[in-house]
Amino acid sequence: MTGTNPEDGQSLDAVPEAIEVSFTATPLAMGSEIQIKDAAGMNWAEGGVEIDGNMAVQPVNPAAPAGEYTVTWRVVSSDSHPIDGSFSFTATEGAGASSSPNPEPAGAESSQPEQAAPESATPEQPQTDAAQAATGEGDAGVPLSFMIVLALLVIALSVVVAVVVRRRRLESDET
Repeated sequence: MTGTNPEDGQSLDAVPEAIEVSFTATPLAMGSEIQIKDAAGMNWAEGGVEIDGNMAVQPVNPAAPAGEYTVTWRVVSSDSHPIDGSFSFTATEGAGASSSPNPEPAGAESSQPEQAAPESATPEQPQTDAAQAATGEGDAGVPLSFMIVLALLVIALSVVVAVVVRRRRLESDET
């Protein structure tokens, strides 16, 4: 890893639209995961990790509130080794407050007018890890198809071992 945006320990005016983790080489998309958890353990990551050149980019739920966040990430390097890490940042306003993770210079005014969200709109709340596990949502990092194939291989190997052991017992009983 060569860097993160936001940087570890950085204090921001607002939660960024996305978290970026950069690397010296392009990471593989398969198995990539970035979680953005607030102090209560809610994961505010939205959608999957996007690989953009040498960066892994994780969009943030636009309803993410102000507060302290811990980002944990895991990717598979270009040479197929898993690498992971974590960092934290703090935001004084929620995600919808600003479109940039960098504060504006003093006295600078935004060229875009602020728009209030309709009162009837309720943003989708992220699920806790327990809720994701209960509903089968979320990514544990290992595809279900791989686990099924692995289980079948273990069963087949067990059958082969049992047959070999039985044959050896029968052969030893005959002698």
